[in-house]
Amino acid sequence: MSDKVFRFKQFSVKYDLSPMKIGFDGILLGAWCDIHNDSMVLDVGTGTGLIALMLAQKNPNVEIYAIEPHPDSYMEALFNFKNCSWKNRLSISKIKLQDYNPSVKFDHIVCNPPYFNAGTKSFLKDRAKARHTISLTHEELLIYATGLLHSQGKLSVILPFTEGNEFISRAVKLNFGLSRLYEVFTKSKVERLLIELKYNWSGNPLRKLLKIYDDSGNYSIEYKNVVNDFYLNI
Repeated sequence: MSDKVFRFKQFSVKYDLSPMKIGFDGILLGAWCDIHNDSMVLDVGTGTGLIALMLAQKNPNVEIYAIEPHPDSYMEALFNFKNCSWKNRLSISKIKLQDYNPSVKFDHIVCNPPYFNAGTKSFLKDRAKARHTISLTHEELLIYATGLLHSQGKLSVILPFTEGNEFISRAVKLNFGLSRLYEVFTKSKVERLLIELKYNWSGNPLRKLLKIYDDSGNYSIEYKNVVNDFYLNI
């Protein structure tokens, strides 16, 4: 392994092997998703293991399962899990979601999914698979989630604005209800949606606008409150 390491307050992540590196979306999703009442969580497509590590930090009682079919990403996540403070609560399987058949049901599934359904593919094959819905479509993620969750289990994802709204529409048809939605506003527009869906649920969702920057161009207090437990300096 090289020395490519991203250091957080309570753990570090090596990221030289996985085609998808440490990024804004993954950190924001890991920091935002609510797992405080969960016991069993599944991280789908864990990549470097970033989100799983963040969830392990957030809840000292949660057991986290991660799946990752890409061989190099799997090895990198395994390394990161073994070298963190919560290794006894983290496990990983080198498998696709479509082939995953665990003996347990989950309280929560978290996924930073492939999100481009169309458009130019990356020239790097593995990166293209990670960014585009080639190996895991949004429909498949939702369908398989229904079989892996408890009767009112949750699914949390982050997606671009258009793809996110399409994802919510698909989810409703599969008996998910929107329980929490944050519109992530960058410098000029809403670019991302943080989406929490609850299976077999029909309540009113919590909706908020999360501005990343304040009027002076600095990180907003709201954004800092979301990610402050993780970043070394913000």
